[in-house]
Amino acid sequence: MTIAVAPANKPPAILTCRRWGWSEIGVTCEAYGEPPSICRVSSASRRRSLTVGAMWWSEDEWAALAAAEQCGMCGDAHLPANDHSALVVTTGTSHVRLARNQHHAGYCLVILREHVVNMTELSPTHLSAFWADVQRAARAIDEVFRSKKIDYLVMGHRMPHLHCHLLPQHATDDPLRNVNIADGPTYLPPDAFDTALAALQRAWASSGSSTEL
Repeated sequence: MTIAVAPANKPPAILTCRRWGWSEIGVTCEAYGEPPSICRVSSASRRRSLTVGAMWWSEDEWAALAAAEQCGMCGDAHLPANDHSALVVTTGTSHVRLARNQHHAGYCLVILREHVVNMTELSPTHLSAFWADVQRAARAIDEVFRSKKIDYLVMGHRMPHLHCHLLPQHATDDPLRNVNIADGPTYLPPDAFDTALAALQRAWASSGSSTEL
């Protein structure tokens, strides 16, 4: 995350991000494998905390980030396509999406349909269904892209809505390098992206069973 501090005369604002339809002012970040996006942040209170060794969000900022009312994933994770990903499938539990940044071929996200911030909030049944979707998505990715290994990343300190990144590693990737979902970006031509999406959808259909919508 790099700093673009808001002018001192700007009122405090809650961190939001264009990556999921958030608003703008203040900070740039690389989230969800996308190039830097303009984000909104309080001009005074965040100057101190957006530095090396910074403290966690303030209580108000974190409460706002975690609120369903301002959640970008709640707003567009169900859409067939947006600027950053396309829908592979929607199940009874999750939205599975193919990221437009295909620097790691097959990079997908599995996003819980319900607005939940922590896995601890899920019942065992709900949690099992979420991970079953992650597993099935991984099978589809492997079938289409023949990855060497898939890394599974559940973070959420910038976008708290529960989701898992599935970041495939291939023969050309350095296994000693730290994982970075912002690698690239590499955008496929529209026809190649659509072909990959359709192949994933077919692979999903043949890879197991879950409740699809």
